[in-house]
Amino acid sequence: MKKQVVAGLMVAVAMISFGCSGRNAEFGVVDMKAVESKAEIVKTVKEEVATKGKALQEEMTKEMEGKSQEEQKKIVEDKTAEMQLVQSEAQNKLKASLDSALNAVAKEKGLGAVLIKDAVPQGGVDVTDSVIEKMK
Repeated sequence: MKKQVVAGLMVAVAMISFGCSGRNAEFGVVDMKAVESKAEIVKTVKEEVATKGKALQEEMTKEMEGKSQEEQKKIVEDKTAEMQLVQSEAQNKLKASLDSALNAVAKEKGLGAVLIKDAVPQGGVDVTDSVIEKMK
């Protein structure tokens, strides 16, 4: 569900960013599954999130020792909120990288828009590899 929402938002952002100038404007398509599996920044960010998550888990375990059930509940809530913040920052970082790459590729190739490949039944120029290269 979350990926569908993100994919839909990215299509909308792409259309707004690049405009839909003319019916015959050339458009690109990007395979998001390939981007997720091949882009180095995705791997790096996932590793960062996992590392921070493990550290938060360890902190939580240490802080909960000898605490009452109510205090433990508060610690769990605080660490959960911190983890959500870490995940949100990671998503924002990936979105910014993807947006930048999409804009650069579209400009280079003179495309009116770049859409999610799964949402396009046919046509479009596949720019997946170019997007993966430009993601930083």
